[in-house]
Amino acid sequence: MNQPYPVQCWYVAATSAEVTGSPLGRRALNRGLVLYRTPEGAPVALEDRDAHAPYPLSLGQVEGDLIVSAYSGFAYAPDGRCVRVPTQDEVPYGARVRCYPVVEQDGLVWVWFAGAGLAGLRKPPRTPWLVDEAWTTLGDEWTTQAGTLLLHENFADITHVAVVDPVIAPPVLSSGPVPRLDVEVTETSVAFSREYPPAPLAVWHAPLIGAADGEMFAQREEGRFVSPALWVDSWHVDSGRQSEPYTFRFTHAVTPVSATTTRHVWRVSRNFAPGEDTSAQLLPLFREYYHRVRDILETMQHVLTVDGPRSDVRVAADAAAIQVRRIVGRMLADERTGP
Repeated sequence: MNQPYPVQCWYVAATSAEVTGSPLGRRALNRGLVLYRTPEGAPVALEDRDAHAPYPLSLGQVEGDLIVSAYSGFAYAPDGRCVRVPTQDEVPYGARVRCYPVVEQDGLVWVWFAGAGLAGLRKPPRTPWLVDEAWTTLGDEWTTQAGTLLLHENFADITHVAVVDPVIAPPVLSSGPVPRLDVEVTETSVAFSREYPPAPLAVWHAPLIGAADGEMFAQREEGRFVSPALWVDSWHVDSGRQSEPYTFRFTHAVTPVSATTTRHVWRVSRNFAPGEDTSAQLLPLFREYYHRVRDILETMQHVLTVDGPRSDVRVAADAAAIQVRRIVGRMLADERTGP
């Protein structure tokens, strides 16, 4: 069976904080990966398998800019070449492991898993708000036992939030039919927006901007399928109290571990109410919500695995999700047929 995710794409292998001077083992796109930093701080991503034996390099140790197998003692340079063998002076011809192109930016470590020659033709997407002092960010990361496309389709339709978690949901989502999406599609991305009529904020949300009980605000939802590896959406509240709206920005970096497993790094950023006390209040709220979403997606994947897919009933709110599935399908077809 063909893999259900594009390979010619930059994916987040880890957060910057996770990559240190000690080996970090990860699986991504059905392959083992070991990440570490050189003494200069540069991230390295290599195949997580000793060239001498089927033993993970991530169980070894870093010596300077080399990673050394804990089984064979073979030492590998950041480009994957074996440069030292403990039992002989000569390094066997061709002894090396695969080296993957890496880009570290905005607190994320991106890895290119397709042919290295293609990496320079494309750049990983930027998420500057994650490290911008004007934004305060919280979040978590974990593995979800569901395919990556299921996660994207969930992000593309937040009308489910009012059913899944009425506490965290904006009241406009449960006050009747929602406005239709304004969807824009390019060859590789989907963007949408939806304007809501003035309505109160959620009980946890209103105090963050000093709103009175029941005060009405115009609200706007925006979302973007940036790539198979990244989804970004925003919730804007226009109050007239500042030049820019009060915004929550939700960043989802999703990396396929396998066809039915996804590494999910999620971040919630805000351009208002800064401070650790506020973040400490919000983190459990969002963590509980995303835990619920994870459980639901894992249940969906189980149903698909056991019973197989079928043509599910679609509604107007699925407009963006339908386009995401089409784009991913075209990307997969292009990779199968080649240039």
